[in-house]
Amino acid sequence: SAHQGKFISSRSKESILREVDAVTKMPDFKGYLSDIGGPSANMYKMKGKIQSICDRCVAPSCISPVICSNLDTSHQPLTELYQAVDKHPKVKKSFIGSGIRYDLLVPEFNKKADPKELEAYTEEVITKHVSGRLKVAPEHTSDTVLKLMRKPSFTYFHKFKKMFDKINKKRHLNLQLIPYFISNYPDCELEDMANLAAETKDMGFQLEQVQGFTPTPMTVATVIYYSGYHPYTLKKIHTPKSKKEKEEQHRFFFWYKKENRNWIRETLRKVERFDLMDKLLGSERRSENRIDSNERKKSRRKVKPAKKRKRGKRRKK
Repeated sequence: SAHQGKFISSRSKESILREVDAVTKMPDFKGYLSDIGGPSANMYKMKGKIQSICDRCVAPSCISPVICSNLDTSHQPLTELYQAVDKHPKVKKSFIGSGIRYDLLVPEFNKKADPKELEAYTEEVITKHVSGRLKVAPEHTSDTVLKLMRKPSFTYFHKFKKMFDKINKKRHLNLQLIPYFISNYPDCELEDMANLAAETKDMGFQLEQVQGFTPTPMTVATVIYYSGYHPYTLKKIHTPKSKKEKEEQHRFFFWYKKENRNWIRETLRKVERFDLMDKLLGSERRSENRIDSNERKKSRRKVKPAKKRKRGKRRKK
């Protein structure tokens, strides 16, 4: 949001450790810190390497569409902070509730960062600061929608999931990666939601953390929602607003529910997206094809060709 600004405000390590110490002295403290993250949990201490460049910069984001070459994206200060917190004698375990920008942990996106440092931070978080589930927010799979959100391609979520699965296997853990998604966003069409459902299903997810778009002050998406136009390009953009549109988009999140399957079949049939029908309905769709094929064969067998009429022989006069 514009009113929040694009710069990260970070407390000093000493200040955070003093607060941790104060919390451990509270009578109801049991040894667990529920969340030592923040709104941007892994952007602690991230700022411009040369401040004068930042002072002149008018770009709305430091990490979209690409990471600014002047931005220090080192995760080492944060890794060291986590380790310092865990060294406190009264702290049994500290957790990070949410807010991790997973794209900053992918070397292919965060190209200037040290890959070993990114891996060290990711392993630290997954092995010591997750209580069974790590929640991240890819938000959508459509490049068109993600561009409006100022988020990178969904490709990077695929790469992060591979990192997560690798660490999970290496450390013999059974942790879950929980992605958060949103429907009814400006420029999001019904087919985009069908694609989202198919792609996340293919990755092994049955989505739970989902919600519909809600306009919030001072965001580009909200300007589009109310005006119907992109404020920078003046391009006309459609936003799902009717109850029917919103419900239909949201329904694709729950493709796995029995009550949605007939509706999904008919909806995708209308737009001739049989490829997505196959991905979402799977064996049920193939079974339906076999039944249709068998019915056609039976109907052909029932229709017998008309018999030729026999002509009588002419009598000689």
